[in-house]
Amino acid sequence: MKGLIIDEPWIGLILKDEKIWEMRKTACHHRGPIALIRKGSGAVVGTAEVAGSLPAIETREAYAAAEQHHRIPLARQETAFDDGWRTPWVLSNAQTLPKPVPYMHPYGAVIWVNLNNDVIAAIRSETADRPATDPVSVAAIQHPVPVSAPRSQARSHLHAKQPGSVRLVRVTGGNLRNNHVYLPLDFSPKDAIGGSNKTELAERTIAVTFVPGQTVETDIDGTKRILRARSPVADFFARAGMNDGDRLRIARVEPYRYEIVKVEDA
Repeated sequence: MKGLIIDEPWIGLILKDEKIWEMRKTACHHRGPIALIRKGSGAVVGTAEVAGSLPAIETREAYAAAEQHHRIPLARQETAFDDGWRTPWVLSNAQTLPKPVPYMHPYGAVIWVNLNNDVIAAIRSETADRPATDPVSVAAIQHPVPVSAPRSQARSHLHAKQPGSVRLVRVTGGNLRNNHVYLPLDFSPKDAIGGSNKTELAERTIAVTFVPGQTVETDIDGTKRILRARSPVADFFARAGMNDGDRLRIARVEPYRYEIVKVEDA
């Protein structure tokens, strides 16, 4: 397992699920689980998964528009942009370890650390009893629709639907800030609708494919009318460039399988 070194306040925001883009100067080729190292602490303080690496942001306007994802405040954006911190690494499933795990920092390491087996075992021990209630599987991360895929390719994932198998919903600012989508409950299987917290999971899950993005197995929080798994929603918002007022097409392709794609208004 590799450890990614991140300074404050960014690592704190990531662990609070308030920042899903870690801005870097070059693309990230690693995918899957990583350890999160607080810079200067000598310890692993959390874990996450690298879901992808987006193209570098090309304009200051686009940089400012993406603040909700990278969380760099406006006053610091010009310097960050000019210094080349323009490439988003998309993180998901960030979680704080119950207890930090110390490691030996190798001389000269400034971005990645290759953790030894003892440290990896200690991290796994800290996460062994964690309930899997926000399931972004490794398989889902390994098979996203590429960020660079043309829209025609993304749309090809949607097959012809029977009448009544498609709903359109509008994305709000609250959705974007909190990484969720409001779902029509009458469009969802009743046994996939659970309660308001992780102790009230539904009897079964649905598979949701975001285009572009990941496929996730999750149930539905029936009180809030949202997918319980939020990290894949955040990843989809980032990849699709969602804005307040944009529309989504939710398509039921099988009784327990759905596809969600951004609607391109004419």
